[in-house]
Amino acid sequence: MVTLRDALAAAVGHHQAGRLDAARPLYHSILRGQPGHPDALHLLGVLESQSGRPNAALPLLLRAVALLPGDADFLGNLARTLRAAGQADAAERAFARTATLDPADVQATFTLGTLRLERGDAAGAAAAFAQALAWRPDFAEARINRANALAALGRAEDAARLRRQAVALAPAHPDALHNAAVSALADAGLDRPLSHAHRLDPELVERAGRALTCTVTADPRHGAAADALIGAALALVQAGQAPDWLLDRAARTATTALRRNPRDTRAAAVVAYRFYRWGRTDLASRFMRRFARRFTAAEVAADFELRLWSMVRAGRRALDGLPDADALLDSFPPLELLAEPPAGSGPLLAVSCDDGYYRRFAMGLLDSVEARTGGGMAVHVHVVNPSPETLADLARRRERLPLGWSREAVDFTGWDDHRRTTYYACIRFLRWHQLMTRWGRLLLHLDADCTLAEGAAGGLEGLVALLEDSDVGLLRDARWRGPTRDITVCFAAFQPTPLGRAFLASTAAYIGAFLREGRGFWMLDQAAPFAVLDALQGRGERRENGLRVRGFDVLDFPWVRFIGEK
Repeated sequence: MVTLRDALAAAVGHHQAGRLDAARPLYHSILRGQPGHPDALHLLGVLESQSGRPNAALPLLLRAVALLPGDADFLGNLARTLRAAGQADAAERAFARTATLDPADVQATFTLGTLRLERGDAAGAAAAFAQALAWRPDFAEARINRANALAALGRAEDAARLRRQAVALAPAHPDALHNAAVSALADAGLDRPLSHAHRLDPELVERAGRALTCTVTADPRHGAAADALIGAALALVQAGQAPDWLLDRAARTATTALRRNPRDTRAAAVVAYRFYRWGRTDLASRFMRRFARRFTAAEVAADFELRLWSMVRAGRRALDGLPDADALLDSFPPLELLAEPPAGSGPLLAVSCDDGYYRRFAMGLLDSVEARTGGGMAVHVHVVNPSPETLADLARRRERLPLGWSREAVDFTGWDDHRRTTYYACIRFLRWHQLMTRWGRLLLHLDADCTLAEGAAGGLEGLVALLEDSDVGLLRDARWRGPTRDITVCFAAFQPTPLGRAFLASTAAYIGAFLREGRGFWMLDQAAPFAVLDALQGRGERRENGLRVRGFDVLDFPWVRFIGEK
């Protein structure tokens, strides 16, 4: 005669051997004979959980725990099943009771810490991971997660120490490597928004980059490490501090990331910036145009990198089909020339802004022009929607400066701040094209938020002398920050030569076409001269007898003090 003990032993034998279909009916036969058998309830519950049926397992495990509430094995399996069923709060309570009953159950304590960390209880998580490490000091994952909990509590040094220990315990473990990289990113300052005006320590950047690449090499599917590498490379590019090797590695990682997520805009941007670094902005532009087809116009407008790249056309055919600048003027409010600067052939400082910027910045710029040039430099100011007070101030200044001014009236009803600011920044180049056509003088374009600097060799006269043998003067950024940052238009010079006029006309037409179609965004005014210059270079028009460009370094331009970050 088969006893209950024999039936349970047979069921356990099948269960341990993985023959679940053979074990299940034996457990049921035991429970028909003894419905409250705690071991049969527990083991059948475990079997159902292993079969991917947590909802069938839970009633069995709950009955078993009710019969033997002090059994840590019963509680632990109930906790794991609750977690599998998505009942995180109940699972956390069950794991906490398990850890109290059996502190040596390291896996239960570790899972308790993980659940607490997931719901934001960093202090409780840190305590649970500390308990797990007390029983198993070589548990690298517990050390990693305790480091994450301590970092969330603001204990960065303790977190960094634990991450180093985790790497020492498991030098090939991707999570350990990733967490070490997270510490290295923080040490380098890459865990905070970057400014290109603030230089990072290249050695710390190198260490962080190497740590991330080691993680991705150890596990190419480690999503967090890949995302961190892509994000770090993108931030460094924008700050002008990305070493080529890091951008190369991030671009390779980005291609893998795009296979996983074909709409990963940051990954796509890293690939495009790598093309740009190779001197192939034409490839970058085509790549981003194809990529952008996956998004709606609203999605493009909402994404920073998609917005930037949507304005970049590069390569020798970038200007093909561009409308004539004069033909675009009817799409915009008319230029009202209220006062012309004194006639002559000398250089003309050209400043454009809205009424608010005039009062905040342009008045200071005009003060500096009067002080630095003795009132001898001719100036023209164009203001969008000027107030009577602004017009009165300009009229008063005309008594001391050879000054002209113009305006345009724009109805901004329904425009958001971004669209208005973009218009202010960009429309000036169409206006300079109009004024160049009218006056045929060297235009020295300046942002309104700057002042003339003291002590520059030769003053503005020295700057003008440097421009004598050129058609265009451009302020360049040699840090490879991207095609919308390569040319900085807080200063630009346009000579009234045929090629200088043509360059300005093409820049104005490029901007006007985007604005007319409602596709212009912030930095369009910098994308346009880059695209024009890139197209001319692609056509070979900068060879002998071609466009003559005088470049200036944005970091070493002594004639002007720029107030905003450039």
